[in-house]
Amino acid sequence: MIYSKINKGQILIVLLLIGSLNLKSQSICTWHPEKKQLEFSLENIEGILNCDIQKSSGTSHQFSNVTHKPTGMKISPDGERMAGAGMLNFFRVLVEGGYLTELRVEEPLLEPTEDGITFTWMPTIRRQAKVKVKFTFRQPNIIDMDMWVETLTNYPGFEILLSAYMAPGFESGVYVAKEEFGPIEAEQIRLVDQPMIHGIWPFFPRDEAGANLLTDGRHQKGRWFWRMAIGRRYAMPLAFFSKNGVDAILMGRPEDVYAVGATYKGDSENDNVAGHRSLYLSLFGEDFKAGEGRHTQMRMIIDDFGSDAEKHKELFRSFLKDMESKPRSFQINPVPKTN
Repeated sequence: MIYSKINKGQILIVLLLIGSLNLKSQSICTWHPEKKQLEFSLENIEGILNCDIQKSSGTSHQFSNVTHKPTGMKISPDGERMAGAGMLNFFRVLVEGGYLTELRVEEPLLEPTEDGITFTWMPTIRRQAKVKVKFTFRQPNIIDMDMWVETLTNYPGFEILLSAYMAPGFESGVYVAKEEFGPIEAEQIRLVDQPMIHGIWPFFPRDEAGANLLTDGRHQKGRWFWRMAIGRRYAMPLAFFSKNGVDAILMGRPEDVYAVGATYKGDSENDNVAGHRSLYLSLFGEDFKAGEGRHTQMRMIIDDFGSDAEKHKELFRSFLKDMESKPRSFQINPVPKTN
C-alpha cells in the first residue's frame, strides 16, 4: 500500500513538472490579435513587438519595452527620438543609385507562431520583390531573423537595410581589420565623434566594392537623406551597443552583409547622428535577376557580456555554425501556363 502511494506521488510530481515545462516552452510568445502585438519573454530579455501600423507611429514592426531581465535595464528607445522606429526593424530597400521604399512603413501579412512571427511584404508597383522575414525568439537571449527575397524584375545592387536603435546611455562598437590588406585579424573599436566624421554616418564595408555601393547615390534618395563616412573594412559583420556591461549585438552572414554601420558617441541632444544611437547591416548589395530567390539570416543577442571581444567572437562563431547548413538561394516555381 505504501509502495502504491509513493508511486502515485512520484507520478503526480513528474506530471506537474512536465506540465510546467510545456507551459514554459509555450509561453515564449503571446499574440494579442486585438492589439496586433506579440509579447515575448525569454530567460534574460522580454518585450513587445507592435505590428499595428496605425497605432505604432506608422511602423509595421516596432519593438518596445525591451528589457534585460537580470538587470532591469531598458534596451529599446522608448520615449526617445527613435521610439517610433523601435529597437529593431527593416528600413530601406535600395538599388544602384536609387531608392525603392521603406519596409517598416509598409503593411505586411502577419503569421504569429509559438516562438515568433512571420512578416510577408507582397510585391508592389514600387517594390517588385516579395520579402518575407521570420522573427524567432530563442532562449535565453536571442532574436533570430530569417529573410527570403523573391524579385520579379532585374534590380542592380539590390539592398535591404536592417536598423537597430537603443535607449540612452548605450555606446557603440564594431570590429575592423587591423590591417587594410592581407589576412583579417579583428580589432574592436569604439566610435566617438570627431571633426572628420561629425554629422555623417560611419559605415565599414566588407571590401572596396561595398565602399563603392555606399557612395553610389542610393542614400541621397527617399525620405531621409544621409551621407556615409567610409571607415576601415570590417573584420566581422557585427556591431554592438553597450551600457554598464550589457551588450546588444547585431550580426549577419559575411556573404550577405556588404557593410556595417554604427553611430558615434557625441552630443545626443544636438547631434542627429549621435542622437540616433543606431546600428545597421547593409544586406546583399548584389545584382538580383527576375525570378531569383535569396535567403539570409541575422541575429540579435542581448546580455551581460561586458563588451568582451572574445565573447563576441565566440557568439559570432556560434551564429555561423547555426546558419552554415541554410542555403543562400532557393528556387522560385514558375507560374503555370494557362490554355
